[in-house]
Amino acid sequence: MHDLHHDHDELRTLMHSFAMAMDQSTGFDADLQRARVKFYQTFQAHVAREEACCQQLPADDPIRIQGAADMQVLIRDYSAQVAAWPPQRVKAEFPAYRRAVLMLQARLRRRLDWEERHLHPRLSAFSRAA
Repeated sequence: MHDLHHDHDELRTLMHSFAMAMDQSTGFDADLQRARVKFYQTFQAHVAREEACCQQLPADDPIRIQGAADMQVLIRDYSAQVAAWPPQRVKAEFPAYRRAVLMLQARLRRRLDWEERHLHPRLSAFSRAA
């Protein structure tokens, strides 16, 4: 559980840093590209850790089912955003890119909050019972 909480803190920090970097930038540059890649790697590692932790829950657990379904939608939408916004388009339409990123970040923040309210307590309860 500690790793998942740490992941959430790191993801929130990376999102905040990226938003601040976009606010201070006049366009997409190498630093923003590196930050985008760093976030993606951190997000993917978190998803893998979370999926591994969820294996301890029964397959028919409603929190597990809802969490997995919601995460798949978020991953799909994140992947679609990355595909829709290659660096050349980001440079050409930076204000629109910034808005799209901030909207997706807001969704991820809500997801992290949901995990902390619903999924993490469920995982902790199953860990203690095991």
